Amino acid sequence: MLNIRYWYEFCFNNSVKKVLIIDDNELIRHSLKRVFCHYPVEVSLAVKGSDAITEIFSHFYDLCMLDICLPDISGIEVIKHLRLLSPATKIAIMTAPPISDDSKGCVLMEANYFIEKPFDLSEIKMLAKMLLSEEGPSA
Repeated sequence: MLNIRYWYEFCFNNSVKKVLIIDDNELIRHSLKRVFCHYPVEVSLAVKGSDAITEIFSHFYDLCMLDICLPDISGIEVIKHLRLLSPATKIAIMTAPPISDDSKGCVLMEANYFIEKPFDLSEIKMLAKMLLSEEGPSA
């Protein structure tokens, strides 16, 4: 059974876009958060996949920025939970090379964006602008 708070946020709390950043690297988490602080966006951070799943169960997010390699579970597992609980959430996968073309293809079937590390923060700024200009559940 889905959390009532999740549905309330999805249906009624639509004034601010919400972003969940999931990465075990503190520098990346805080750099990304700093980019989004210039926009009307609420940012939540998670270090582990299990923390991210708890967040996804409790809140609706417009965008999830997700590292594939997490300390406890794979980012792929997080994607499965995200698609089940919140199919409208856009997913940006962040990963460092090497990643095989087959793996990248599988990830891209579920994700909306693929960002290869190391990335330029201007790429994230463009993603933030694109998110804010799109109509979606929170718009």
